[in-house]
Amino acid sequence: MVSIVIKKIKGKEYLYLVDSIRAGDRVLQKTIKYIGPKRPVLNEEFECMRLSYSNIDWVLKEFNDELSYIDHKKMKDSSNLYKKYMINLDEVSRENEKQKFLSRFIASSNAIEGSTLTPKETHNLLFNNQAPKNHTKKEIFMASNLLDAWIYLENNYSHFPTHKDLCELHRLVNQNIESNQTLGKYKKVQNYIGDVYTTSYLFTDERMQKLLHWIKIAFKKIDDLEVAFQSHAQFEIIHPFVDGNGRVGRLLINWLLMMKGLMPLAIRSKKRNEYISALENARKGKLEAISKFCYEEYLETYKFVNY
Repeated sequence: MVSIVIKKIKGKEYLYLVDSIRAGDRVLQKTIKYIGPKRPVLNEEFECMRLSYSNIDWVLKEFNDELSYIDHKKMKDSSNLYKKYMINLDEVSRENEKQKFLSRFIASSNAIEGSTLTPKETHNLLFNNQAPKNHTKKEIFMASNLLDAWIYLENNYSHFPTHKDLCELHRLVNQNIESNQTLGKYKKVQNYIGDVYTTSYLFTDERMQKLLHWIKIAFKKIDDLEVAFQSHAQFEIIHPFVDGNGRVGRLLINWLLMMKGLMPLAIRSKKRNEYISALENARKGKLEAISKFCYEEYLETYKFVNY
């Protein structure tokens, strides 16, 4: 049984997460994690600790393709078709097309988190230096920050993402929004997604290590697109940063896709409810939901009328 115990050391009291194991007539206590100096612990925070210790917050238990070979081929064909389309454009048109995608990706990713900037307003802000009216400073920062993070992604996606890369993406995404105490660092306090529990901050470092290790192995066992989609769900369950996890998580999808020579994905904000539902199903172990959702959004991103 998992519990929190108080240990007195040199006159001061400290909290530890322990597991009590019965061995015959005795109960042995195994120390799991040091929590810190004695303080009140909310039941929700303890529940996150318990779930993480029990590994319930880890859903990538196997290496399975959730979609069919035909589904994978459709996405790869769409990616290749768009690449050919871009190659046939002149330099100015290619840049305009890139800006159009980024405006859509940035506006949608931020809108999922509550921003009201439209793709057009985002484009004018980021590429025409036209500040939109009637929007908060935070919304402006969210847009410019996500562009900075994208530029970092573009300059680095040729190598496998590291903890340092993810923390830098977070720093860029939330600069001027979050305090330096937590910016670019894995969480040291508990966070939640509404009333949904996330990985305990006591286990965040090891879960992120496990995720990056899983991704490396998964690239050898399942389809590249599935690796990006499924690992995104696990990233959001961990929720490794105090804030900005959704935006960093959607950057991670694209880092992995682009690293494998695939075009990036823009999840539409109008599909927010379906997206959240897919992540919630993944949390319950139904990974097909997030793979299917991303499949539909990927085909929508690169939909042509005729070809």
